[in-house]
Amino acid sequence: MMIKSIIAMLAGFSVVLAATGRSVDMTEGVFLNVRDFGAVGDGRHDDTAAFNRAMKAATAGSGVVYIPAGTYMIHPVKVPSHIALKGDSNWAYENKTGTDSDFEGRTTLKALSGDARALLDCYDARGTRIIGLTLDGNKLGESMHGIYARHTGCELHLVVEDCRINHFTGAGIRLEKAWVFAIRRCLIMWNGQHGIDCTGGYDGWVIDTMLTANTGAGFYARGDAPEGMSEQEKKEIGFFGCASVAMTANRIEWNTEGGIMIENSNSMQVNGCSIDHNFGPGIKMIHSTANTITGCKIRTNGVDAEGLNSSQIWLEDAQGAVVTGNNLWGWFGRKEHDYKDADPKYGMIVKNLSGSVIANNAMFESSSLAGIHDLGGHDDATVISSNAYVKPRVRKKK
Repeated sequence: MMIKSIIAMLAGFSVVLAATGRSVDMTEGVFLNVRDFGAVGDGRHDDTAAFNRAMKAATAGSGVVYIPAGTYMIHPVKVPSHIALKGDSNWAYENKTGTDSDFEGRTTLKALSGDARALLDCYDARGTRIIGLTLDGNKLGESMHGIYARHTGCELHLVVEDCRINHFTGAGIRLEKAWVFAIRRCLIMWNGQHGIDCTGGYDGWVIDTMLTANTGAGFYARGDAPEGMSEQEKKEIGFFGCASVAMTANRIEWNTEGGIMIENSNSMQVNGCSIDHNFGPGIKMIHSTANTITGCKIRTNGVDAEGLNSSQIWLEDAQGAVVTGNNLWGWFGRKEHDYKDADPKYGMIVKNLSGSVIANNAMFESSSLAGIHDLGGHDDATVISSNAYVKPRVRKKK
């Protein structure tokens, strides 16, 4: 019986697609190729309808839409539940030598218009996978995100993996009331707002991901409802921080507002991350509960920032915070930026802490004015001890 089943399965892989007359070999049989639905991928043709046809077919069949190398021009689309969009973009980082025309990747979905909340709208889409693609917002619209997700009462388990997401006027990924998600091995870069806007997102993972050179923060949660939101919408969303997101082994760098900027958030785990050369605080957590920062390399943040924003870590009105075993360094001899001043000025800023532990952090030449700038207001249960600070021999510019 088993042999007969295997023979039957192999026979199924030799189907012929009536639309093209092309035989599908065994390696392709588990995918739907978007080109078989009319996509061209030449960087000029509108491939939106082909993508919609392929995604619709995937919901009833294999569940996987394969996207071969090419630049596919599409208008924003709604992504359904339980499908995967899969490519092999194989993107790099930058093209500093000018010799790598494919540095942004070889399988690109590029926006034709920007009057939508996202190029890939995953509203109430459950079990969706977006893998191995470059998403290019083409700098269109006023606030279009790369990917948008929101649930309506059930866990999403959205997975975004091996993707490069850039040139959007909004955030690279917007997780609004998004419940259960995973972002892995992505580069989210050059977006007009934040790398990941997790305002309202919870129960997720961000792993091995680069959040680089975004106009806002690398990772962000606003903490309160934006101006102009209706009372009904506020009630439906309910929560405007972020919660229970494990951020592990990420590189968060060169973002304009700061590295990780969150308010009214809880149960966050920031572990083993490299947070480097952001133009605001490396990590800023305000009005937060039970957040943990451990084992991170936090270097040269608060660049060209004013006042308290010239800091590596800023904790204020925090309950149950744990900041231990981190390495803070100023790298004041750094050459690739024309620094206005000896930034950062502060290694850590702490204010109004309750039941928190700030201990065993190395702050060798972490900041020009103070290792820990303690603004007080802590309760008796808070422990701030055994933090090693060596002041650098630098002088402020005139």
